[in-house]
Amino acid sequence: MIHTRPDRDGQEQLGLLGAAWEEAVPYWQDEVARQFDTGHWTPLVQRSTTYLEALGALVDLLETADRDTDF
Repeated sequence: MIHTRPDRDGQEQLGLLGAAWEEAVPYWQDEVARQFDTGHWTPLVQRSTTYLEALGALVDLLETADRDTDF
């Protein structure tokens, strides 16, 4: 049995990173910031979200298999 959900933990951490980025944006508004946003931050959020959704589906499947095989 899984006691924590790594997909939910990951979403929480991604949210914290997003909040930190949003706090930095008003103070960092140059070309490097725009490149970081489009070249690093946005792809990271997209890939992480896709990964966490897939991880959530896998954890759901494993929890169902665990429940269905309990005697």
